[in-house]
This record gives sequence, C-alpha cells and structure tokens, in this order.
Amino acid sequence: MKKKGFIIGFIIFSLVLSGGYGIGAYFVNYALSPTSSSHERNISDSDKIDVFTEDQKIIEKNKQKEMAIGNDFMKNTKPMNIIANDSIRLKAQYLTHENNHMWTILIHGYKSDNTNMMSYGAKYYEQGYNVLLPNNRAHGTSEGDYIGMGWLDKDDIACWVDWIVSRDSQAQIILHGVSMGGATVMMTAGDNLDHVIGYVEDCGYTSVWDIFASELDKRFSLPTFPVLDISNMVASLKAGYNFKKASSIEQLKKSKQPMLFIHGGKDDFVPTDMVYQNYDATKSVKDIYIVEKAGHAESKDYNPQEYWNKVFQFINTKIRS
Repeated sequence: MKKKGFIIGFIIFSLVLSGGYGIGAYFVNYALSPTSSSHERNISDSDKIDVFTEDQKIIEKNKQKEMAIGNDFMKNTKPMNIIANDSIRLKAQYLTHENNHMWTILIHGYKSDNTNMMSYGAKYYEQGYNVLLPNNRAHGTSEGDYIGMGWLDKDDIACWVDWIVSRDSQAQIILHGVSMGGATVMMTAGDNLDHVIGYVEDCGYTSVWDIFASELDKRFSLPTFPVLDISNMVASLKAGYNFKKASSIEQLKKSKQPMLFIHGGKDDFVPTDMVYQNYDATKSVKDIYIVEKAGHAESKDYNPQEYWNKVFQFINTKIRS
C-alpha cells in the first residue's frame, strides 16, 4: 500500500511539475521569443491612459517628420557586426566624423530595431557625434533566440563599447535608449564601463520582473504568483537570466556617471511611477524630464525641439562640462 501511495503521489507531483513547466514555457516564449505575438498588445479599457486627440495628432504628425529624417540619415550609414560574449553575431549601422572623439550608442526598444533610432542618430550626428545604432540580440538583423530585456543587452553594449574604443582610444561615449533600450542604458550604467561618460534613458522600467508583473495583470488578469515565479525559473534555464536580478534600480545604485531620465506622463505600458523609482535610486548627477501629454516612447515626438533642447542642455552642462 505504501508503495502504491508513493507511486500515485509521484505521478501527481510529476503532472503538476510538468503542467507548471508548460505554463512557464508558454509565457517565456510569449515574452522573450522574437517570433511571438507579444508586440500585439491588448489591455482592458480600465488600464488604458488615453492621449487627448489633439495631442495625438501632434505626435503622429511629428512621427512622420521624424521618420523621414531618420530614413534620410539611414542612407548614409554603414553596416558592421561583432561577436557577442556568447558567440552570437550582432549587427549595427554607424556613421562617423573625422577626428572626433564624441560618440553615442543609440539603443532601440522591445520588438523594434535600429531603424526606429535613426532620427535620434540624425540629431546626434548633426551635433557632431559619431553614431552607432545596434540591433539588439534577437531583434532586426542580429542573431539570438531570446530577447535580453536589457539584462543580456548590457553585456552586448560592453562589446559595442569595446569596438568603439578599438577604433578610437580617446572615445567619450553617451548611451541613449528608449523603452527596453532605456532599461538597457540603466542596467549598463551599473557596470560603469570605461569611456562611457553619461546616459539618457527614455521610458525604461524598474526591472524585468516589475514590467512583466504589470503586463501579466494588464494583458491576462493573472497574479504574479505562481505564474511569474514559474516563468522566471524557466527563463533562467532557457534564456539565461533571472527577472528579479535584471533590475534597473539595483544597477542605478552603483552608477557613477550623470543620467537624464525621460518619461511620458500618459505611459500605460511602462507606468510613469517607475521613472521616479529609478530616479530616486540614482546617487550620481541626475535630472528628470516628464512630458505630461505623451504616451509610451512618445516624448520626443510630442515636441522634438523641446526634447532635444533638454537632452543637449543636460549633456553639455552635466556630462561634458
């Protein structure tokens, strides 16, 4: 009887374990696979923060203008690639000036690619910067089976920094990222890479755990426990990182260089509250710029001139002063 009870118990345990792993694997694939439909975001009306119609018209009009600027700039860029620490091939576009040691690395967001950062590249290049625009792992033309959510990407940024320094031993580099790219900037900041002199993060999240918990609630109305806990264990096995360890806040506590924080006041993807948590965690020189009428990743497109005035004022007075 004892043996039979053990066998039944083992079978039940195995089924529960198998079912749990299946749930975790589903959500890891949904969130971290480059081929999933996770970019098709649907949330309940109660979670939406609507941008007023007139403001949205302004944003859309500016987006078209910025896209045209970016397309023109992209025609002049050159392709290159590097091999990451885990041997995957990462690809980028770049454009340089002669005899100039000012650089920027521009980092795109989730399920996007470097074409979305080309208008940013045009502005930095106009200001005299050499510009590097990577495709994050598992995005665009870069290789990779799983999205890094900023945590794996911070190590890739270190490889891009090495590439720049191999070409220019006097390089002074600014990192500027949007959404997941903003989180990448903050996570990289805690590593205090040589030659990186400052940061601009736009609408990045506090941690991978926090943003997934928020989206698990908004998209699926599911609790963090046990779904996210199980998914985290599966992600550690399959993707190679832990959602809780992948923390902007903990990295910012170690950062030594100036950081400008930017966020839309009507962001219903990365909640605006997160920027204040990130800001408060930072002990280095810092400033914050909230565009009250903008949604997620729309701060530049609400008022490009004001956005860039704020960015370069911070760079010129706090980073390069």
